[in-house]
Amino acid sequence: MNILSITAQKPHSTGSGTYLTELVRSWNRAGHRQAVVCGIYPDDSVDFPEGVICYPVFFTDTSACTPASADTLFCSCKTKGSLVPALPFPVTGMSDIMPYTSTMYRDLTPSMISQMESAFMSVVKRAVEDLDPDLIICHHLFLLTAMVRKHFPGRKVCGLSHGSDLRQAVSCPHLKDLIEDDISSLDRIFALHSEQAHRISELYGVPESSITVVGTGYNSIRFNTAGRQPRSQISDHDLPVRLSYAGKMSAAKGIPEFFAALSQLSSDPSVPPFEVTMAGGCQEIPVRALLDTAPAYIHWVGQIPQDQLAEIFRSSDIFVLPSFYEGLPLVLIEAMASGAVPVCTDLPGVQQWVSSKVPDHNVRFIPMPEMASVDEPTRAGREASISGLIRILRDLMVGIRSGELPGALPDTSSITWDAVAESIIA
Repeated sequence: MNILSITAQKPHSTGSGTYLTELVRSWNRAGHRQAVVCGIYPDDSVDFPEGVICYPVFFTDTSACTPASADTLFCSCKTKGSLVPALPFPVTGMSDIMPYTSTMYRDLTPSMISQMESAFMSVVKRAVEDLDPDLIICHHLFLLTAMVRKHFPGRKVCGLSHGSDLRQAVSCPHLKDLIEDDISSLDRIFALHSEQAHRISELYGVPESSITVVGTGYNSIRFNTAGRQPRSQISDHDLPVRLSYAGKMSAAKGIPEFFAALSQLSSDPSVPPFEVTMAGGCQEIPVRALLDTAPAYIHWVGQIPQDQLAEIFRSSDIFVLPSFYEGLPLVLIEAMASGAVPVCTDLPGVQQWVSSKVPDHNVRFIPMPEMASVDEPTRAGREASISGLIRILRDLMVGIRSGELPGALPDTSSITWDAVAESIIA
């Protein structure tokens, strides 16, 4: 089968980017012929299997010290090179806060949308002519997916929601009105879990029978317990309890609440010493201020490669994801498979999916707080979230220090990218 994957943003820098990349790798292992269209900066590189052709659409990084030259605008960048001049604004981000310089969808003007449509459709047209795809799979049910559906009515075009696109549909109703007809006429829609499928049906009037729940997978070759040293075998019994976090550094991810909880835990004499490693990019000024003035027990390592993240998970006792909005957080499974005990907000649909795929999972869920908006808690909700984090983390840290935890490793063997990839093309 010939498969064309499309995303408006960087293919390796976020959860949805990792999802796209892992699907491409799975289909490559299965022998399918592929190409990828994505939005990147001229100095970015891509990492797809040999034989997978990447067709980039370049954006302009307005935070760069020097503008891209004419030469770099058409560099190969491990790809066929850009077929059109760079768009004069940063990469569009499906979340308002991305780990790199980005343009918020709500800030797109009609002229910018027109430029984006012209650039992407020119590149997609070339990719379609070269590959003659049997399936076009677009990531995110939003602007670019609708454009592809509109411009290629004779092709099989499917869309995969990652959750953040549904948040954009709510926060940008003028864009939802623009794309609604094309999204609802996709040949197939894929959702990460059943709660998300129901939400898609409500937003776009698509029958739930036309939506396939595919879940997520994880890379077991990279994320595993190989080389992990149990605490019982560590000679230094005074080793602090090790916590980790991975994701965008933003308020919507619950970072301020996490810091508040850690501050209270650090002054609690019943809590053993601990240290926290945080991985991910930050573009949000108030959160960056927290990171820059963080106490010594917090180590922020910035955005790092997946292999380095796997090592952090393998050395962690607890993984914390205090987010207020997610699709289906892949890092939860990656951390669990690496031996860390995951702590996560009880986000809609997540606990149900995890329980169905990993019946013996060890995730501790923090009750979902009262929300003022789709990704912002009320003042009371924020306090409840902090209290929930304190209660769960205190119990876990005491249990880990005493040797009662982490306990048996959950069986994550059923959550594979190959299974997800096969369900999409079935």
